[in-house]
Amino acid sequence: MSIEKMNLVQLTGSNSQLDAALLECCSSGVFHLESPPDGAVTGFRPMQEQNPFSSLLQQAQSAIHLLKIPPEYRDYHAFHQSEEELKAYLEQIVSQAQELRQTVETLRAQVQMYEQASTQLHHLKGLSVRIGDLTESQRMTARFGRLPAGNFDKLPYFKRQTFFFFDFDHDKEYYWGVYLAPNSEMEEVDRLFTSLYFERIDLPGFLEETPDKAAVQLEERLQQRKLELQAAEETLSQAAKEQGEQLLTVYSYVKMRNDTFALRRYATTSHGKFFLEGFVPKADAKAFVKRFDDYPQILCEILNPSDEPQLEPPVKLKTPKFFKPFELFVTMYGLPDYYGWNPTSLIGFIYILLFGIMFADVGQGFLLAVGGYLLYRTKKLDLAAIISRCGIASMLFGLVFGSVFGFEELLDPVYESLGITFLPLKVFESKTTNQILYGVVAIGIVIILTTMILNIRLSLRKKNAESAFFSNNGVAGLILYAGVVATVVLMMVFQINILNPIFILVVFVLPVLAMLFREPLANLVQKKPVKPEGGFGAYLLQNIFELLEYAISYLSNTLSFMRVGGFVLSHAGMMLVVKTLAEMVGSGGSIPVYIFGNLFVMALEGFVVAIQVLRLVYYETFSRFYDGTGKPFVPTTVDFSESANNSKG
Repeated sequence: MSIEKMNLVQLTGSNSQLDAALLECCSSGVFHLESPPDGAVTGFRPMQEQNPFSSLLQQAQSAIHLLKIPPEYRDYHAFHQSEEELKAYLEQIVSQAQELRQTVETLRAQVQMYEQASTQLHHLKGLSVRIGDLTESQRMTARFGRLPAGNFDKLPYFKRQTFFFFDFDHDKEYYWGVYLAPNSEMEEVDRLFTSLYFERIDLPGFLEETPDKAAVQLEERLQQRKLELQAAEETLSQAAKEQGEQLLTVYSYVKMRNDTFALRRYATTSHGKFFLEGFVPKADAKAFVKRFDDYPQILCEILNPSDEPQLEPPVKLKTPKFFKPFELFVTMYGLPDYYGWNPTSLIGFIYILLFGIMFADVGQGFLLAVGGYLLYRTKKLDLAAIISRCGIASMLFGLVFGSVFGFEELLDPVYESLGITFLPLKVFESKTTNQILYGVVAIGIVIILTTMILNIRLSLRKKNAESAFFSNNGVAGLILYAGVVATVVLMMVFQINILNPIFILVVFVLPVLAMLFREPLANLVQKKPVKPEGGFGAYLLQNIFELLEYAISYLSNTLSFMRVGGFVLSHAGMMLVVKTLAEMVGSGGSIPVYIFGNLFVMALEGFVVAIQVLRLVYYETFSRFYDGTGKPFVPTTVDFSESANNSKG
């Protein structure tokens, strides 16, 4: 449960070896490139060159797109061709693919047009006039198509228009027909029918006979085009098979060279030498350095991140496998600082614990565990893995409360046979209800105290005296909060009054004063000017209100955990409603009611509980010690997938 330690790596060498160095960096999959800070290496300047592989990559991508070959990586190390040979090969492939693709698209468009025309002719079979007589007229123009039935009734309102509309077929939605108008009036008539949503269907120019004869002629031409389209598609498919492997090899080579050349923006150069730097996980550092043994002109140095304090090391979380899915919640809030602490396991434990208490049911927990596991195995979703783990916790706490699909007495015989008298806990008994509420508040207090201790530890590591000693989540806040809790518990539970002048001074007065004057005290410890900006008057006024806010937050944060107990009661109450409804419908319909009721409660309450637990995790734990300012570790790689091409396109 930590953050992967990083080594700073610096690469220097001849500019002629820069591409080789970048190729090794990408191939390693463990190198996080950094842009060198200004002035980090005296005399070096950024490299600004035009990428010679951009046009080749565009051609390679165009070829695989035209041939419909999924972009995939192929080993190119045995591939040796000059840029001129690559350019000639890709130009030839693109030209051939474009010609084949154009043929396919043209034939496909013709087939689609002929099919639409065939439908139109089917509706024009009542026409006894030759189509050619209508389309070849020098004074009149004919438009074939269909008109919405509602707009057909509007045509009589346009009596002054010089057009004729002949309908030959209709149904409830459309009237099929043709409208004719003089050439001089056609533009205005076209606008009219467009406003009436007339859908034109162009008939092929070779159709001249009556619709009956034209339909036969069109069907023959349609079948001929379909055969030609099939042959063209087979030719295109065959070309993809013949050229696929070689083209993917060329694509992989060009993609790697293009993307690695683009990484030159991270390099600086001076007098024919290049300089690169980045971070490598400490566990992979030796293997990474070994990659450059065959490059005597490249010097690879391993340094500590502290050697370049202006560079912030990237963060790679190192989490036990069981809690690893909960990195989803951590990264949603932001990665921890490299010199901070990975809270994933703690957050995962708290989330599982609270979810299990709030959603305690053996049967429903089993369904969540199995469903989440199966969904994770098929979709690899971290959220599904989280659901599976929460389902296990629900089953365990379901045993505590004796709930199995809402049946609160089902496990009673089991506990009696085992001689267990303290289980299951009966939720609706007043004594148990109080125990649950006190118990969840106690859990909340432990969580709050734990996060305060974490904040102190992390603040000391960062040498932040104000946060570690004098803040509401530092030593002062810890003493004040723990003292108040101890006082309340001892007085209410054990009737012990520990309030005395020394206790009040040490536990209440001094922590409050430390929080009130936290900034001057921190400055005093760090040997900085003590007087705050704006003077002590304004500082005191502002911090008095902040102290009131701290006091309210201590109370509200603690009581927030009572909602955990509230959900225990609400879950039992909802299942009691389901049970009551099942008894009301009788034995015949009780089973469907139980099934639907359980599914409804699982969906509704499960979603609400998941949100509420996440809220408790974020506001009652993260906010006390976590800043989320870290930057992610992103190793430099080349993505050959189609999504990468689309994102760059």
